[in-house]
Amino acid sequence: MHVLHVTPYFPPTWAYGGIPRIVHGLSRALARQGVVNSVWTTDALDHRRAQVPPRRGLDGVEVFVSPNRSNRLAYEHQLFLPQGGEATLEALHNERPVDLLHLHGHRHLLNNVALAFARRHGLPYVFTPNGTLPRHERKVGVKRVWDWLFADAVPRGAARIIAVSRAELGQLRRAGLPPERARQIPNGLSLEEFEELPAPGTFKARWGVTGPMVAYLGQISPRKGVDHLVAAFGGGAIPGATLVIGGNDMGGLAQAKAQGHDGVIFTGLLEGPERLALLVDADVLVYPSTDEVFGLVPFEGLLCGAPVIVGGDCGCGELIAEAGAGLLVRHSDVEGLRERVRALLGDRASAEVMVRRGRRYIEQHLSFERVARDHAALYAEVLAEARREPGPKAGGRREPS
Repeated sequence: MHVLHVTPYFPPTWAYGGIPRIVHGLSRALARQGVVNSVWTTDALDHRRAQVPPRRGLDGVEVFVSPNRSNRLAYEHQLFLPQGGEATLEALHNERPVDLLHLHGHRHLLNNVALAFARRHGLPYVFTPNGTLPRHERKVGVKRVWDWLFADAVPRGAARIIAVSRAELGQLRRAGLPPERARQIPNGLSLEEFEELPAPGTFKARWGVTGPMVAYLGQISPRKGVDHLVAAFGGGAIPGATLVIGGNDMGGLAQAKAQGHDGVIFTGLLEGPERLALLVDADVLVYPSTDEVFGLVPFEGLLCGAPVIVGGDCGCGELIAEAGAGLLVRHSDVEGLRERVRALLGDRASAEVMVRRGRRYIEQHLSFERVARDHAALYAEVLAEARREPGPKAGGRREPS
């Protein structure tokens, strides 16, 4: 079995959120389990190009990179224009024939190039939107036209659509996609990354934080609720505590800063050890997002010992509630945020119990080893089905709705 992952961004690209980490962790775990898998991606970094060769090996996985025509367009408008993609896929296939494709994320042209490749060679593919299927947050009209022209065929032609949570299963249902082709497999975490953590106090010392630290980590976009978290700290509502917002601006920074007052630090994008140092030093980690199908950060926080508060309608909220590993809050409920932050800061014993439950749940259910086994079984199911009924099942386009 040779599986080709298709994603517009891949390490060292961290500015685009969770998908690069997810595809990297999944492909690496599959390779450890004996599944041959490759990655086709672009040189996206942020508005700059990632300085990576066109082909490289990474943790047992062959990675093929097509340059974007403009990484500023890619970063600021999510418009990925890979050069030479068709030739790259054909050369890859000639060297080691692909059996199945796994498309990650929605509304990028790599999927359309891969779909045409799959049709030419009669290959099945699976599709993981990872929260990108709905037309929400920004440029809804553009997304509607884009779907009509380019993107609608991708989910409709997939042999299986992987939802990472019950919340995403609901999105697939509302999009009118056949429920019999949907499967739920959660995102995974690389547990080995949390075995050697930065020393406690490292982040606080670097940023001059002397008391309790409440933190948010992730992209700063309107849907993430960072502005509500900043508002919850207004007027000295949580005395002695410092709020740290770690992440790159994806359209929500100005609104968050408009709530501005003393006691809030905006760090910008954090990577590698500095990212882990923030999680280790967080006395409370808040992830108040809405309409998000998963959210890796709260689970990473738990692995670093941070008690968590998460948005109640997020996919991570489903699992946090199931595990009894944190507190839930409604999106935009500023007073509710204040109350829950005060509760966790004021009852460290209960917070530590939640963290222990969370770690146990993650180790049992969310390791990439477990998630990779589930993916490998699904790939085998799709290939067996394709042998009985050869050829992809991609549809045409439909009128915009």
